[in-house]
Amino acid sequence: MRVAAAIFIAMHGLGHIIWLFTTWIQPALGKEGRAELEAHRRHFLVEPKSLMGKGIGVLSVVVLIGFLATAWGTWTETQWWPALLIGSATLSMLVVLSIWNPIMRLSIRALLANIALVAATLMPWGERFLGH
Repeated sequence: MRVAAAIFIAMHGLGHIIWLFTTWIQPALGKEGRAELEAHRRHFLVEPKSLMGKGIGVLSVVVLIGFLATAWGTWTETQWWPALLIGSATLSMLVVLSIWNPIMRLSIRALLANIALVAATLMPWGERFLGH
């Protein structure tokens, strides 16, 4: 179960690259991706191309690295990964709430995944899944 949890944590972390593409590397989204971004732009709380949007893009990379390090720590059963997971999930929630887009279900799923990861880290039943 610990290996599955590590893979889930890594995949959740990799999802944060979406905001980096949205704010910094828009050509990488492709023509269809940029068109979809334009269609949803007015629904974002923070304008992706603004200074604040770009700052959140950088923060999302920090979160991505934090989740990947947490996945490695979970996989290798280190002592430090629970604190890093809570920190990464907290920053991730800040990123998700900052760029909240009610039209995109991705925002809701990301927030729920963060809440579930923190709960699994803090609650006794989480030991079965995360192995801490």
